[in-house]
Amino acid sequence: MRKFIYSLRRAGFFAFLLFTFQWTFAQTTGTIKGNVKDANGSPLSGASVTIEGQRGGTLTDASGNYTLKVRAGSYTLIISYVGASTQRIPVTVAAGQTVEQNASINTSSDLSDVVVVGSRSRQPRSKLNTVVPVDVINTREVKQFAQADVSQMLTYVAPSFQSARQTISDGTDHIDPAGLRGLGPDQTLVLLNGKRRHNTALVNINGTVGRGSVGTDLNAIPAAAIERIEVLRDGAAAQYGSDAIAGVINIVLKKNYKGLNISGMVGQNFTTMPYGGGVKIEDGLNRQLDFTGGYGWKNGAYVNLSGQWLKRDATNRSGLDNIPLIYYGNGGGLPATSAVPSGVNANDYYRWLINLDRTEEANRKYNRRNIVAGNSANTNTGVFLNAGAPIGSSAQAYLAAGFSERTGAASGFSRNPNSWSQQPVLANGQRFYYDGFLPQIHTRIIDYSVLAGLTVKLGEWDLDISNTRGQNSLRYDVKNSGNSSLPATNNVQTEFYAGELSFLQNTINVGLDRKVDFGGGKSLNLAFGGEYRYERFTIGAGEPNSYVNGGRQFQPEPIPPYPGTSGYFTFSPGTAVSGSQVFPGFQPTDAVNANRKIFAVYGDAEMRTRKFTFGGALRYETYDEFQVNYDNLSGKLAARYDITSRYAVRASASTGFRAPSLHQRYFQNTSTQFVGGLPSQALTANNYNPIVRNAFGIDGLSPETSKSITAGFVGNISNNTSFTIDGYFIRIDDRIVLSSQFNRTNPLVNTILVNNGVDPTINALQFWTNAVNTETKGLDVVFTQRFRIGAGNATFSAAANFNKNVVVGGIQTNSVIDDATNNPSEADPTKNPANDLKTALFDRQQRSRIEVGQPQSKINFTLNYDLRKFNFLLRTVRFGETTFLINLDPASRNAANGAYWNDIGLGTDQTFSPKWTTDFVFTYKACPGLNISVGANNLFDVYPDRIFVDPRNDPSAYFTNPVSNSLGVNKTTGGFNAARDASNRGRFLFSANQFGFNGRFLFARLSVDVFELGKCARKPAKVVVPPPPPPPPPAPKDSDGDGVPDDSDACPSEVGPKVLNGCPDKDGDGIADKEDACPDAAGPRAFGGCPDKDGDGIQDSKDKCPDIAGIARYEGCPIPDKDNDGVADDEDRCPETAGPVSNFGCPRLEEMNFNAKNVTFLTGSSKLTRQATQELDELVAIMNKYPKLGINIDGHTDNTGKAEKNLSLSQTRADEVKAYLVGKGIEADRLTATGYGQEKPVGDNKTAAGRAQNRRVEFSVRN
Repeated sequence: MRKFIYSLRRAGFFAFLLFTFQWTFAQTTGTIKGNVKDANGSPLSGASVTIEGQRGGTLTDASGNYTLKVRAGSYTLIISYVGASTQRIPVTVAAGQTVEQNASINTSSDLSDVVVVGSRSRQPRSKLNTVVPVDVINTREVKQFAQADVSQMLTYVAPSFQSARQTISDGTDHIDPAGLRGLGPDQTLVLLNGKRRHNTALVNINGTVGRGSVGTDLNAIPAAAIERIEVLRDGAAAQYGSDAIAGVINIVLKKNYKGLNISGMVGQNFTTMPYGGGVKIEDGLNRQLDFTGGYGWKNGAYVNLSGQWLKRDATNRSGLDNIPLIYYGNGGGLPATSAVPSGVNANDYYRWLINLDRTEEANRKYNRRNIVAGNSANTNTGVFLNAGAPIGSSAQAYLAAGFSERTGAASGFSRNPNSWSQQPVLANGQRFYYDGFLPQIHTRIIDYSVLAGLTVKLGEWDLDISNTRGQNSLRYDVKNSGNSSLPATNNVQTEFYAGELSFLQNTINVGLDRKVDFGGGKSLNLAFGGEYRYERFTIGAGEPNSYVNGGRQFQPEPIPPYPGTSGYFTFSPGTAVSGSQVFPGFQPTDAVNANRKIFAVYGDAEMRTRKFTFGGALRYETYDEFQVNYDNLSGKLAARYDITSRYAVRASASTGFRAPSLHQRYFQNTSTQFVGGLPSQALTANNYNPIVRNAFGIDGLSPETSKSITAGFVGNISNNTSFTIDGYFIRIDDRIVLSSQFNRTNPLVNTILVNNGVDPTINALQFWTNAVNTETKGLDVVFTQRFRIGAGNATFSAAANFNKNVVVGGIQTNSVIDDATNNPSEADPTKNPANDLKTALFDRQQRSRIEVGQPQSKINFTLNYDLRKFNFLLRTVRFGETTFLINLDPASRNAANGAYWNDIGLGTDQTFSPKWTTDFVFTYKACPGLNISVGANNLFDVYPDRIFVDPRNDPSAYFTNPVSNSLGVNKTTGGFNAARDASNRGRFLFSANQFGFNGRFLFARLSVDVFELGKCARKPAKVVVPPPPPPPPPAPKDSDGDGVPDDSDACPSEVGPKVLNGCPDKDGDGIADKEDACPDAAGPRAFGGCPDKDGDGIQDSKDKCPDIAGIARYEGCPIPDKDNDGVADDEDRCPETAGPVSNFGCPRLEEMNFNAKNVTFLTGSSKLTRQATQELDELVAIMNKYPKLGINIDGHTDNTGKAEKNLSLSQTRADEVKAYLVGKGIEADRLTATGYGQEKPVGDNKTAAGRAQNRRVEFSVRN
């Protein structure tokens, strides 16, 4: 709590300094004022209005109004709003002049976010107009809540995306596994500014979601650098290559931001953990500082620099260790019955031993909350640059470069005092850590990337050449640990360098695309290109003591004599565990330097008509590795049909693939993993290891292949309401998984490991294989509505994802795994099926991680409300149920006698019920440039369901019945067994796979726009101390006591204000009641004191719309403007379709699919061509649709021949066009035909191309 308060004090002091900062502006002599509205005509509060090239500016008020003081001159006005396209408006101001400049802009709340992912078409689209489903998360959504890193932000904003922080899982504590649509991290491709982003160096090998996969570290990109995130929910391997099976995440960096914004956040968990009657906890302090600064030049050059510093303290939600023994015995369990002295009751002996141990615990003040189950501590610092500049008139260079460093510390499982095999020992044979120890993994993750490219205009084609280089490295250091296999010494080593992983990717892209316009609303976009990618994965060995087996034999301390007996019980010695505890270092035999080269070519085409869009893509890739070569051809078809202007259907079908990562091919190490609460040394072997290839018959990895289908229905119910509904199906064949652990407790496995010379301290083996096929079905739904609440603007959105993943068909094995001798239960029902190699290859726990380990549904409701200087943001997310299945079936029985095969609690298989979590943020826009926010994540302090703990492992239960009964046909009594449940001896209380388990998080944030901050400062009024007052004169007579002397009181018997000479004013409108035509209702003097409620200058009694501001022309009602384009309906040539004022409220003709270039004539003649009549028919349709529309028809020629003849020819051609239109039913008085001959050239008459441009007919909307 002190840390939190101290951080708040620092933030408060920072705010005080900012408030007292003074900004001086130059004297100005002109005024620009106006109003800013959204596309629906609602005022936009908080829109930024600045002058290009100048500092300062202003924000619009609650009514959307703004005022700027400027020097006389010509300027470009920049009007922008978060998540909206910026408007640039030229304006000229004379000295003493006030210029009114209004604006209307489309905000992201209108769902018109521009999308570039999912298509290579040049035409930018809103997410409602895309052919395939795309979510767009803009910068406001990214920054508004307290989730500080990108993966957590997306988890709560995009229902199809899921990422949950893991605990006690080595490197996975520091890099969150994440994916789309319930699929793995490596089945989602990540782009940065549309270019492939490199993967992490980490491969997830522990028991978490995404086990065996390699993802991309989204948290290496500072949130402050992000303009928007596009989530393509569709297979896209045919467009972008390997990994894009579930979809694509494109992170777009800030580009057009001007200014400097600095923000700071401090927050902490304040929670009551539901355990033992409720445990109040304050931990997980977060401190975050970020900045973003940018500038743009008139020539189109831009630069943006953003950075972030985030320090997060650890959290702990662990329970008490329920293991029977902490100090005595060996490993924590009760010793074998051979320890019980002759003639002593076993139950009495064990109870005595437990009490003896508890006494030692009390004396040593041992804390059984001996692990840290929660978030790791880390510090993340990152910076990103995004810049671009024109090169001449036809080329643009661009650059995006980033660097981040993240250091972390995560605790492993505790090594209790009696964990003798893991305890380093002093020279006298005593434990170095007498009270046990909690080893820690310290990581340092370095991530950098450089993206540089050039776009060039080559005639009608656009050329894009780029090179992207990125690298991620992960260094492991182990602290507060030891290598127990090293010889006893008084100089015990406690810190180890355990090695480093690194992954490098360099990608060269060349792409060409162009748009071919056929007129009549038809166009074709063509794109093709190639890619060369180089990848390198390395493992660097740790220092020798981090992995070496020193060969020491451990000897547990003997158990003292039972009262009344004289003999000590001595344990047999054993081989100490090698390597640094918690994370044995990478060995020289694990070290690898693997690389490969990937070549790809692609082609993409998309045809558009007025109602129909159809596209297709093909991509061929070939992989060249040292050990293997393979290739793939992927294809995709996508289509969209606009049923009406508001509703459309869309669909796509594609094939895809995912190549095995270099990590999956070559990673190998030994790690300490806890199984059933007990430590186990597990060897993760790659497919080239002879044990895997020969002993288990596993072939080399091959690519995963996929088929996917998406179909959807989208629409705008109104200008304020929209929806998308998309269903999908994904089939993945030959899915690569990390096998279950083959454990030495299985005699078959032990024989294989012994015969292959595996270190005897290695207890288990796991490896990668193409083991399963899966199918994914799901539905995505998004609904958004904008509306008014009182004086404010509100946006409500609902989004949901429902998905189901299933493993289909049998497990893909081989002749070795299938051999009858390796699967004895198939022929002998008295054999335990859990020992069959088929079962062990991909067990029920592995299957559950794919099928039910993540939420199968997620629903998000968000309400965003802006009211003047205040913003209220409320979000609630429902995380669907998840299910945990343990590797051994608790209900499995011996068919011969009905006895259970294993001692696992029947409640260990567990379904965790759905939970709602609610976030709330309140923001106060104190003044331009300063926002203050406070809020809560998980406002109602919701936790997941508790993990099942077998009642037999409760300390009171095993104290009562310490002797384990034979397993038999019941599981109700008998001793202690750590493997009976998944709670790891009662210490894991909650599952991490839904939404985490940290409870309520409270935070405060301060955001400062430095160049706007000066407007907060106000010059304090000069304090003048008045002279002492003279003695008061005698009080004059005041009969009514209203402070107005009777000799000056026009109403001496009625109380009234002095300003009205003492006469009353009941309605307070400043007009005395005796002169007020409406004394009981306030009104202006111009109306004799009668009201004008809407303030439009029209008295209510004469106002047909007294509650809505209007104008006199419409008797006090608002200007009728159905299409909200700023042109009154009676002056609007197209009153139901928005168009610019300059075009009299109609869309420009070219926007209505009319192409004047297609109106041509036979050579030297005024006769229309067939193409011309077809295009003029389009104009007839437009004019029939808009009966108020009048058209100017202007004929032009080049300068060939005599001017008089050219003038006559141009007039004849214009008349011919008019005659054709009149013949089609268009009224002649709506058409004006004029010939200008050669008077108005648009091209150079000295060239053939210029003369061709000059021979034309132009069409424009007539006044």
